[in-house]
Amino acid sequence: MAGTPSTTVDYRVRWKPGGVVPGMHRGTQAGIGHELRASVPFHAHPDPRRLDLRSSLRDPYQRLWVHDCQQSVALKLYVLADVSASMTYQGRQDKFAQLQTLVATLAHSAWRSGDRFGMLAADEQLREELSLPARLNRSAGEWLQQRLRRFQPQGRGAQGLLQAAARLPGRRALVFLISDFHWPQALLPELLQALAAHDVVPLVLWDTLETPPMRRHGLARLRDPETGAQRSYWLRPALQPLFEQAYAQRRQQLQAQFQRAGRRALFIDGPFTPQLLNAYFREAL
Repeated sequence: MAGTPSTTVDYRVRWKPGGVVPGMHRGTQAGIGHELRASVPFHAHPDPRRLDLRSSLRDPYQRLWVHDCQQSVALKLYVLADVSASMTYQGRQDKFAQLQTLVATLAHSAWRSGDRFGMLAADEQLREELSLPARLNRSAGEWLQQRLRRFQPQGRGAQGLLQAAARLPGRRALVFLISDFHWPQALLPELLQALAAHDVVPLVLWDTLETPPMRRHGLARLRDPETGAQRSYWLRPALQPLFEQAYAQRRQQLQAQFQRAGRRALFIDGPFTPQLLNAYFREAL
């Protein structure tokens, strides 16, 4: 399909998904899989296809034994996307274009792994036109890319993500939370609390030009892309370290909040490639 990523994300989880739908992840029960758990008597797991000849021949009571394997199952993968106005920022990178690439890559990766993929997007409210229930769908990424290209972000907040979190299934899912997180400080802890039942992977889209170096003196008019609010500043050398300090503190604050919720955030402030996420998951395990 058009726009199909050339490589996929090898996402991994540290927990065992429930369910019985065959997939690539270690499940919670015995069944069809490639990971041997133990050898058990035939009456405990009557499957002649998994006959353990070695254990059967060694049994002095001439009982039949079979291999007991770990069931490999599929999981649900969701993207929770912030589509508010600040996501339209274009510096060295185009944030909204990066979001589209991420969605297409994750949808394609889920399909290749046999997992069900879904997406929920929000600004001040849940955006139904950009939402897709979790399903095994080869064309999900292309469909969502087309919808995102036609969408014009204008929302002045991301409070709708709380509605999106309430739409997630009750059973644990892998959730990629994608945003620049330029939110009021009270929103993120509330959202993470609402997502506590799930495995959340925070992807932070920032741009190095969001805090540009000041090479001149004089009056500047700065605009908040999220709310549209404007404020005048008199640029001077003393402001530069203050901006840099605030930027670094915000990054540390976000990372600390995510780590308390169970996952380290991945900050993407350059071109996105699937290799970035693959390295992230290798380090996380």
